[in-house]
Amino acid sequence: MKVWLKFSPKMVNQAVITHLIKKFDVNFNILRADINSKGGKMLIEISGNDTKKGMEYIKKAGIEVNLVKRVLKKDDKLCIDCGACISLCPVKAIEIDKDWTVNVKDKECVGCNLCTFSCPTKAIKIVGY
Repeated sequence: MKVWLKFSPKMVNQAVITHLIKKFDVNFNILRADINSKGGKMLIEISGNDTKKGMEYIKKAGIEVNLVKRVLKKDDKLCIDCGACISLCPVKAIEIDKDWTVNVKDKECVGCNLCTFSCPTKAIKIVGY
């Protein structure tokens, strides 16, 4: 599952993520992070037997947890299927179908935001950031 973690300034220097990995049977992958002394956000992909317990542990420690249903959103009304976003995607989460329409594979997206900057019509957005 993909989750946004929001850190307050108080939580930035705490080793909560380290404790999460040590205490619970979880696999943890950081997809995107923007954290400084004022706080920040991190997009993670987490899996394993104790994922739910691990998320509860993080919440109790003081980190805001928001389950991500979608990372990437394409507005079909705005998209002109130009393909400007495709070559910039480092994980190939955007492709062109046989009928020349841009297709978004949300489960592959890591939230890097490169596609949003390249889109001339602003049809692609990162959700939750």
